[in-house]
Amino acid sequence: MVVPISIRGNDDASRVAEAIVSRWRDIEEALSPIVGTLGVATLYRRCIFLAGRTHPWLMHGETGDTPTLDLGALHALLAGRDSAEASAAGQLLLSTFNDLIGRLIGTSLADRLLSAHPDPFAAGEAPQDTSK
Repeated sequence: MVVPISIRGNDDASRVAEAIVSRWRDIEEALSPIVGTLGVATLYRRCIFLAGRTHPWLMHGETGDTPTLDLGALHALLAGRDSAEASAAGQLLLSTFNDLIGRLIGTSLADRLLSAHPDPFAAGEAPQDTSK
């Protein structure tokens, strides 16, 4: 699953925003080949909606009609808050994604798709011959 962001107390909101946006870029890169850009954007919008219950200002940058992630809007929203609030909202957004993706495809598959080491053979699994 997506590893939570490690944020220090002295990080400003802009650095927090960059860390959160970077994590969403990783998610997009990992999942777009599987569920498509629209699928990733739909998951992202669902996470914004759910996290927006706690942080309603997250939904201000969301138009709902774009087939891609608007990470520029997310960055602007997070960077415009104090660092503690940006961190709390960003972490909630990522944990909401973890919960959602875990329920949709299972935590084991989500871990494999979103791990920091996407090579399945790095964990010692033998490659399978799929040519037959």
